[in-house]
Amino acid sequence: MKNTILLLFASFLFTQFAVSQTRFDAAQESLEFKFTTWNTEWLSCSQYGPTDEELQLNNIVAVIKAINPDVLAMQEVGTSSLYSTIDTIVRRLGIEWGGAMVASSSYDNCGQNQGLIYKKSKIQFLNASLMTNAGASYDWSSGRYPVLYNINLLASGTSIPVSFINIHAKAMGDETSYSRRKNASIGLKALLDGSNYNAKRVVILGDLNDYLVGTQCSSCSPAESPYKNFMDDTQNYKCLTNTLYDPNYNSPVIDNIIISNELVENYKVNSTRRETLATQGISNYSNTTSDHVPISALFTIGSSGGSNCENLDVSETFAESLGNFGTYSVSGLQSWGWRLNYGAVMTGYANLLNNINEDWLISPAYDLSSKSSATLTFNHAINYAPNENEKLTNHTLWASMNYSNGTLPANASWTQLNIPTMASGNSWAFVNSGNIEIPTQLLQKDIRFAFKYQSNETAASTWEIKGLNLNATCVNTNISEKNEISQSKISVVEKRIKIENQLPLSVAVFDITGRILFSIQQVKSVEIPVLQSGIYIIRIENKPNKVIVH
Repeated sequence: MKNTILLLFASFLFTQFAVSQTRFDAAQESLEFKFTTWNTEWLSCSQYGPTDEELQLNNIVAVIKAINPDVLAMQEVGTSSLYSTIDTIVRRLGIEWGGAMVASSSYDNCGQNQGLIYKKSKIQFLNASLMTNAGASYDWSSGRYPVLYNINLLASGTSIPVSFINIHAKAMGDETSYSRRKNASIGLKALLDGSNYNAKRVVILGDLNDYLVGTQCSSCSPAESPYKNFMDDTQNYKCLTNTLYDPNYNSPVIDNIIISNELVENYKVNSTRRETLATQGISNYSNTTSDHVPISALFTIGSSGGSNCENLDVSETFAESLGNFGTYSVSGLQSWGWRLNYGAVMTGYANLLNNINEDWLISPAYDLSSKSSATLTFNHAINYAPNENEKLTNHTLWASMNYSNGTLPANASWTQLNIPTMASGNSWAFVNSGNIEIPTQLLQKDIRFAFKYQSNETAASTWEIKGLNLNATCVNTNISEKNEISQSKISVVEKRIKIENQLPLSVAVFDITGRILFSIQQVKSVEIPVLQSGIYIIRIENKPNKVIVH
């Protein structure tokens, strides 16, 4: 019987890696929903954007399968009476997918319209319409109004209505375009604050063509976001993407997600992310597919209520980019960058000279407000820093609860964190920092961590950082459950993850992107074969554990 079960598990995992939308435990998984927004850059238009339309369409389908969203709002989608782009995507995705289109621009294949893709097993599509009462046509890029999609989320045998508002705001960084975005935002918020929407679950998502903190309009004064009205109204809205950073443009993201207060309790804290892993499998992605990276957020909706505190396990490998970390150069011409095999790298040595620098590598904001403890670790190497005092002074770690993304670090309050194990200072060998326990007073809602590098005319070292992990644990008053979970044993032997629980507990396995690969309720012992080497998250009850399969 055991061999039969293992064979079934192996078959399931093979299906998961080959076809990402396949689900193992639909009833359990239906409580979690992923909402995604993506500007697909002149999709189906041969005059602009990627030139190979067939390749672009196939790449779009591949990325959607890799992301596996439940709802995907798309912008810059062309369509016509002869060729429906959304219908073509749905056919290529498979029968379990559905789609909808309302032309906010024009019915031709170079029209910049908004579309919707959704999972039919978890989403019931109701209707769609242009929101022509959300402000002046001129402010909405001369008629590119938001599109309202009313849907039901199907969770635990119930239907939960949600209104999705798909936006493609006026582009460009000039003051007139900024003013049009701001006026459109004022008109939309006035509508949503009214009696027709103020009690509904609302998700605003799309290409807002500007930041939620600051603005791309360099000549605008004050340099405030045109969506500051949503940011300031924290009682009624939560902006999920205000801390995301786009390293390709060295700026905050312009594709954003905002939710109404009716969904705040359902949002999975710190789940918002740029879907870079899904795009990295596409050759020459920015030229063949899109100049935007999809952005997603996770929600837990169903009979179990909202998302209570969950243990946090964040990993930033710096294996392919700086991820969601931002950089700020206070002084000097050098700045933090990324190198293959070495991760995040900073040096003040350039042009055969030691140069004066102060440069910060700053994390996105994390919500640790409901956590009882948190630990940060990372691997790092330091070379050309033979003087011990200078090494400790020029390579430091800090935390802030009030730093605003993209602003001067000196404008925020910072607390220095001790790095237990410093790198040697005269070697390229990576060492682990050791466990850095976050002080209780820093377990707050918007906490950021920053690596501060300094150099001068006599000392300019190189600092390399990779393999960063942040683990935070919820307050747990159920002592017996905590003891039971602590007595679980996880081992890896020959690409098999073996889990042994002292008492029957629920087990779930996720890949590093957060996609569920396997789940089972109330089991004492189970072996799960995996087909690929990599990092996996094993969740026993509500406790995540990270394992590496070689």
